[in-house]
Amino acid sequence: MLLVLLRRRGGHLEQVRCLTQYLATPTAQVTGFDAALAQAVLHGRTIDTDVVGDELLADFDHFSIARKRLLFDVHLAVAGAVPFVPSMLRPARTVATDEGGDNTVIWIEMIMLSVRVLVAHGLGLGLTEQITDAERERLLVLLGSSPAPVWENYPTAHLLALLAVERLAPEHPLVGNGVTALLACRNPDGGVPSMLDLVVFNTGCAGLALARANAEPALLNRLCDYLVERQMPDGGWTFGEDMRHTDVDTSAYAAACLATVDPVRHRASLERAAGYFRGIVGHDGGFPTYMRGDPSEVGMTGGAVSALAWNGADHADLLDGAARRLLDSRHQDGTFERSWSLSEANTIWRAMWALHSLPDPTRTALRQRVTDADAASLRFLARAQNRDGGWGHRPGDASDVTSTCYSLLALSAMGKRLGQDAIVRAGVTHLLSRQHSDGTFTAPPDQVGPRPLPFDVPVFTDIWVLLALTGCDSDWNW
Repeated sequence: MLLVLLRRRGGHLEQVRCLTQYLATPTAQVTGFDAALAQAVLHGRTIDTDVVGDELLADFDHFSIARKRLLFDVHLAVAGAVPFVPSMLRPARTVATDEGGDNTVIWIEMIMLSVRVLVAHGLGLGLTEQITDAERERLLVLLGSSPAPVWENYPTAHLLALLAVERLAPEHPLVGNGVTALLACRNPDGGVPSMLDLVVFNTGCAGLALARANAEPALLNRLCDYLVERQMPDGGWTFGEDMRHTDVDTSAYAAACLATVDPVRHRASLERAAGYFRGIVGHDGGFPTYMRGDPSEVGMTGGAVSALAWNGADHADLLDGAARRLLDSRHQDGTFERSWSLSEANTIWRAMWALHSLPDPTRTALRQRVTDADAASLRFLARAQNRDGGWGHRPGDASDVTSTCYSLLALSAMGKRLGQDAIVRAGVTHLLSRQHSDGTFTAPPDQVGPRPLPFDVPVFTDIWVLLALTGCDSDWNW
């Protein structure tokens, strides 16, 4: 998308050359969708196969599938791989029309406004007739509202908005400034990442793992002080710096880190976080990723429970409702929706952690249902374990470090320990065999954003390994 934008505007010859070189590499054409985009931009080639429906979204079972279908189809059309078609032109998206049906977060509003502009232009329709003055003004306001140089640290959304505004007002300073910011965030290989700053999210996850590994108190206090400073007015946390929109995932890891290190010292921040969770919980007892009223998700619900469990007495109502929502969401085979991960074991882990950190009254009331959930998930993990002791994203996939960590974390939540359980012992043996000489681990990416496109953050793997190994060795009490 950046190369398309630069070609439209002219100039930046060296950057165009570097982007062209990157797109020609195998790394840039791993999937059919990637290859279709690259081949269209590089060589003007079109496709007559449905790489979105048959490949990218083939196993995507999520409430956002209709929006994702449109988004990826428009990417292909902008690149020239497929034609624009009238069905791509959707009515203006508003919070009022989307409540309860899909995410209503601010960047989705900007993306969908941008898509409307791009489709209208691609169909050869008059922009003044199709795009209202209010929509045009709203798009400009949204694009200019981010405190970060790259809009909300989200290059994908920023690029779509720039492509749209370039059609509406090509000389607007937001376009030139945006191009400069996006060129500055390119990776050493010449490509552009789909997401930029994940420092806050990473700090919460790493702090939780280090706390469970009994790291030096001075280090843990530094991490926690950083998180306290980054807590937003609503009590939650954003996944990166210089952002505005909090999310349950980052907030859950940050709060769990503070509670694990020192719930007394950080009580004020934890109570503010509890207010955030109480304000976003859904009517079904579950938690969405971004905004109250959006559909609940298993990973977010499990994370919220783990973050609130340090004070089960005060949050008993939230924990009870969330636990029931998790149990209602379990599939017959012991799995849950995958959501923000490609690995089946990710949400199994987060659900098991949550269900085994409940306060006594809820635990007693739900004991049989939790026992049944344990048994189903244990059967799944036992069947899915590969002969080498590891686990893959899904049964039959080659073992990878991250999925092995998630599986071990789920098993440890069920009380399975290295010294007594053969499945755990084989998993840990496999995990240790994958360590590099410098102490690090690597794995194919499993986190996705925008879903279901994977993005790679190498430090994630080391964090999950540390968390898994500490869980397999000992019990943890809040």
